[in-house]
Amino acid sequence: MEPNKIYNLNCIEGLSLLDENSVDLVITSPPYNVQVPYDTWLDNLPVEEYFSFTNSWLTGVYRALRPDGRIALNIPYEANYNYLKWGRCFLSAEYWTIMSRIGFHFAGIVDLKEEHPQHHSPRGSWMSPSAPYIYNPKECVIIAYKDHWRKDKQSDKYFVGEEGRKEYLSLLYGQWPYRAETKKRTQANFSLDIPMSALKMLSWEDDLIVDPFMGSGTTALACKMMKRNYIGYEISPEYCKIAEARLDTI
Repeated sequence: MEPNKIYNLNCIEGLSLLDENSVDLVITSPPYNVQVPYDTWLDNLPVEEYFSFTNSWLTGVYRALRPDGRIALNIPYEANYNYLKWGRCFLSAEYWTIMSRIGFHFAGIVDLKEEHPQHHSPRGSWMSPSAPYIYNPKECVIIAYKDHWRKDKQSDKYFVGEEGRKEYLSLLYGQWPYRAETKKRTQANFSLDIPMSALKMLSWEDDLIVDPFMGSGTTALACKMMKRNYIGYEISPEYCKIAEARLDTI
């Protein structure tokens, strides 16, 4: 497929059109199945159907990645599926279980440190906490790879000088600060800080980056700023237009 384009396709179909062993890095934040009102995606699937879908697109990612290909997957640590009568879900663990069965190798987990995070409303009585609702609203980035971790090719140095050294060490630490996206371009907003950090640590210039859930185009925007090639898939025609208009601004 031609790079540096966003395709209005279902991600599973789009991933199947990529050449096998052709992608250097996948950066994405998939729908969490927590009833977000997307315009074309039903975000309240039966849990078994949701995880079957997750397995399908992650299998497509695995096929498309190069042997040294990597994935940076942004998801919350947990989700509440009581509306589906399935209860609370250790979502990051469910994802890793699927990924490890497909064949991915674990390379780390990044704890995302949001500036000015929102806090959930307390439930139950603090005076008699017989069933306290202990909830972690934070998100993470699961980092994994296909066959081997070390990149097959080398590139020019990116982190240069004392400031570069400090930035590298801060990202290496595994706690990435980010600012939540406040502009509601779509219901699929994604902080630019996350793909920027992932690109710096996990890719070289001119690498091919894929985002199966492009949303408002944040990953493509980061790639354009960082001199990477990208391919994106987005099921919503309206979101595609918003993403393309955003890319035209740089």
